[in-house]
Amino acid sequence: MIQMRQAQNLSELIESFINSLDVNPASTRTYREGLKNFLHWRNGKPPEALVTQGEIKLYKEWLRQNRAANTVATYLVALRRFFQYCVAEGFYPENPVENVKGIRRPRGHLRQDISREGLRALFNAVDRATLMGKRDFAIMNLMARNGLRVIEIVRANVGDIENRRGRQILRIWGKGRDERDEFVVLAEPTVQALEDWLAARGPAKPSDPLFIGVRARNKGGRLTTRQVNRIINRYLIKTGLKTEKISPHSLRHSFVTLAIQSGASIIEAQIAARHKSIETTRVYFHEHDRLESPTEDKILI
Repeated sequence: MIQMRQAQNLSELIESFINSLDVNPASTRTYREGLKNFLHWRNGKPPEALVTQGEIKLYKEWLRQNRAANTVATYLVALRRFFQYCVAEGFYPENPVENVKGIRRPRGHLRQDISREGLRALFNAVDRATLMGKRDFAIMNLMARNGLRVIEIVRANVGDIENRRGRQILRIWGKGRDERDEFVVLAEPTVQALEDWLAARGPAKPSDPLFIGVRARNKGGRLTTRQVNRIINRYLIKTGLKTEKISPHSLRHSFVTLAIQSGASIIEAQIAARHKSIETTRVYFHEHDRLESPTEDKILI
């Protein structure tokens, strides 16, 4: 029976595995996050003790009760690949995740979109006479009118706004990307909101964050994803829109839904939303078609 090598505890093995990966930085962070979560869950057991299939099943059940389905699936993939590495390197006799079934990712969306009326209420809830309000209004417009993700809001710099062929664009450092290799064409209301925010904010270098803190605690510092989520949630609560299925991501969800309702093709919607797979965009079309022309309405009894 192959034993784990001397002085190689689980934490050290994880670091060895992470260092062996040939993937982009975003994927590396995902693997590290998933494996560190397992370490935290396993806290209290001897670090050199071999992980068993029984433990993996218990951990899977804990994840199912405490994490979203997509997160559970991602963390199990990270564990499966990690232990494949351990077996290949001779640290483990067998892969304890090998025969543990994954879980099905949800086919539809876990979040709902916000209606046009709801978005108008959200915009009207912002006090645009204040510096904070101008910032928040610009963030909302980028998410709802241009489909930006929270992480893309956080990563944006002042110099990412450019003029191309007479239109203002924003270069995007998207999810899972290593650089700013995508862009969105800014809607005119978004351009106006950004101009108002930048004028009120004052001088800024191209390398400065597009969105910064305006309160004493983080004044001038780049906003974090947690802070952006908190900002949007504050307005969702204020307008009574906040529910279990309405979150900051619902603004981006609404962007895709409204594009489809306005006649965008599936290819146009995929490009605008920057979906890597057209299957992701197809889910929106499926939901739209089901609600616009439900088969259930054709049943006459």
